[in-house]
Amino acid sequence: MLLKYEKALLFNPPVGLYQRGEDRCQAEVDGGSATSLRPPNDLGYIASMLRQIGVTPVIADYPAEKKQWNHFEEDLNTIHPDFLVMSITTPTIKDDMKAFSLAKALNPGIFTIAKGAHFYTCNKEDFKEAIYDVMDIAIIGEAETIINNLILAKRNRSDLSNVRGILLRNHLNQIVQTGPEPFWTDLDKIPFPARDLMKNHLYIRPDTGEPQATIQTSRGCPSQCIFCLSPLISGMKLRERSVGNIVAELEECVNKYSIRNFFFRADTFTMNKKSVIELCREIINRRLNIAWVANSRVNTIDEERLVWMKKAGCWLVAFGIESGNDEIQKIIKKGTTRAQAREAVKLCKKLGVKTYGFYLIGFPWETKDMIMDTLQLAKELRCNFSEIHIAVPYEGTEFHKIAKDFGILTETAVGHNYFSNPAIGTLHVSKDELITLRKKALKSLYLSPRYITSTLIHIRSLEEIKNYARYGFRLLRNLLQH
Repeated sequence: MLLKYEKALLFNPPVGLYQRGEDRCQAEVDGGSATSLRPPNDLGYIASMLRQIGVTPVIADYPAEKKQWNHFEEDLNTIHPDFLVMSITTPTIKDDMKAFSLAKALNPGIFTIAKGAHFYTCNKEDFKEAIYDVMDIAIIGEAETIINNLILAKRNRSDLSNVRGILLRNHLNQIVQTGPEPFWTDLDKIPFPARDLMKNHLYIRPDTGEPQATIQTSRGCPSQCIFCLSPLISGMKLRERSVGNIVAELEECVNKYSIRNFFFRADTFTMNKKSVIELCREIINRRLNIAWVANSRVNTIDEERLVWMKKAGCWLVAFGIESGNDEIQKIIKKGTTRAQAREAVKLCKKLGVKTYGFYLIGFPWETKDMIMDTLQLAKELRCNFSEIHIAVPYEGTEFHKIAKDFGILTETAVGHNYFSNPAIGTLHVSKDELITLRKKALKSLYLSPRYITSTLIHIRSLEEIKNYARYGFRLLRNLLQH
């Protein structure tokens, strides 16, 4: 007898605002200086795939909707889902498990599935802890390429250990990881996220408050940064969507959902110069009249690329600058220098494109002076927005192994975040000192009269004033917290 498995609830649990859908980034939104919430594209992709096998999905982003556990229970009782798919983060995973616990209490037979970066690299023995008993399956890989095989196997009562890319308990209660699902090279095969199931107005461009969608343009990163999860999550080979496929999704957003602001998500959007220019030309040719932001490395940007990007509507580029100390840059295998950071930001200013600088402190070798090099570079570059992360030693990264070898890793990354609760200090600087240095740096960057005056001069509407004030008060609250 076949099982139906026709109704699914795909959700972010009510455990605070985190960037859950972009597995390499697990930021606590309210803890950042200028971080804005992005839509749950991961759940949107899963929903679109499930529709292909006759499943009726519902997407719920409880934190974004300011909903609590009672709303989750109400949805369980109203929707009566056959299975759940929850997006988790490493900082919140244990709190997230409450969702499965509540669901099992209401329906012991409900099938519970979790997805998130944590499952790629963590110690699988950790899941013998009782709190994880309510989790039936964890997906290890790009969930949208695995979910249908899993549900079809469940419907057919097949042996789930034959499904690639999952973690499960066998009949002996042993934790078993199946073989990996190969990365899909043809990303055009993946349907667009099911935006009809999302409350798109909740995910906004931070300055104007207009709806902003995320467009995944490529996957994979050939860089070798020791702290980053990207090579583990999406591989080291760059896999690009076709320009036609990307633009079709943009047109759907514009014409069907009236969204004209976008975040072009990629491990590094500017990695392939030819593709960048080709996409920009097509956006211009289609007269989409959109505005967008993208991330970059300081050594994958040049004037030709940036000119085309601006013509096509790019108003901000985010750079992973990381350290202001070239010695640290070499050790962490970033492959860029202070000089390149200066040139990249200078070029953006010349062409009138705003910049968002991301910096990273807290590597094992760093002394206070080395960290100050980074903070001084941030002050020198004067990006329009700046964020300072404290490095988290995620399992599976080279950084994790080094921290463990140095004896400074005494606990896992579970429960920790890179704004206010780091997992480790350095050999020379304590965790508390790292938090203090981050706060002092952000104060000097954002509360300087020069920055405030420059920001106010470029504000063009009352709505922008309101949004800058909202982010400003949030930042001030974070900086004043002990």
